[in-house]
Amino acid sequence: MKLRSVELLKKYDIRLKRSLGQNLLLDPNINRKMADVACVGSEDSVIEVGAGLGDLTEVLADRAREVLAIETDRAFEPALHERFENSPHVTIFIGDILNHRANELICRFCRPPESLKMVSNLPFYITSPVLMRFLESDARFESLTVMVQKEVADRIVARPGGKNYGILSIACQLYAFPRLARTVSPKCFQPEPKVKSAIVHLAIRKEPLLGQRERIVFFEIVNAAFAQRRKKVINALARTFPSLPDKEVLEQVLRTSGISPDSRAEVIPIEGFIRLTLLIAEGR
Repeated sequence: MKLRSVELLKKYDIRLKRSLGQNLLLDPNINRKMADVACVGSEDSVIEVGAGLGDLTEVLADRAREVLAIETDRAFEPALHERFENSPHVTIFIGDILNHRANELICRFCRPPESLKMVSNLPFYITSPVLMRFLESDARFESLTVMVQKEVADRIVARPGGKNYGILSIACQLYAFPRLARTVSPKCFQPEPKVKSAIVHLAIRKEPLLGQRERIVFFEIVNAAFAQRRKKVINALARTFPSLPDKEVLEQVLRTSGISPDSRAEVIPIEGFIRLTLLIAEGR
């Protein structure tokens, strides 16, 4: 950990809260690696969630046009303001990102962005909702680069056929092209977590694979299929779509979508769920 961070911890009597996933990086190279993976440059407006003491913020500020650093814990507020008081292109916002729309904060605090990116070391307990908040945002992000628990990273990038493949995998792949950039040892943090972390880069698709109306149906299908992932998909979906007259009709719709009615959700690729969505949405 940088001496600056140690000094700020002591000066402001900040106690790290495990309940909020507050593990500070000891290795400054990891923050530089995150900025490298995100390809942060002088034209980028960067949003950071979970700024903490500002170690990653500082790396981003050295490269980006501007940084909006969001932190929910007010204990960090005076340290962040002290650290960036002479950095006019860094804005500190104290608040919970899940209580705000990303595009509203961007309009409020940022200049009209030429290139918009999110780079964050995400606390484990809000990883999925924060990712969805940004993936579904009206703001046009170029990419999301996040450090998360390794097991969550494996779920984000998972392909069909394994236990890690599920709703989070499919949701991320609907909006983006995710890849695992590198793993991070627990020894890089203080306090040391019990699990590995990983840096994941999600390059956002120019357009989602489905329109807004179809996405509602899509997530109804995916949620129903994985809610009972051990069951055959035809049985998992039968109760969700009573508008389909009987199982024979549902079986035909599945086969037309290229999905075996006897298959389980974990083996169905996103393309299969998309074809099924379009057929069911057409009939509504």
